[in-house]
Amino acid sequence: MVFVYTGKGRRQAQKDDALPEQKKCAKQACAIQWCLAKRDHKEHLCQNYIDEWKDCCEKARAAA
Repeated sequence: MVFVYTGKGRRQAQKDDALPEQKKCAKQACAIQWCLAKRDHKEHLCQNYIDEWKDCCEKARAAA
């Protein structure tokens, strides 16, 4: 899965052919990457962001 956030404040434009959940849940994906970067890539410390992203993806798939 390709995320939008590329680190150090740089962002890439979303591709037009991106999956619906990638388009609708980019904010949550960026939050996960930011959290992991700040917390030395310890996934358990960012679990709430991961859960929000999973919920968003499920809703986006259900709506499609």
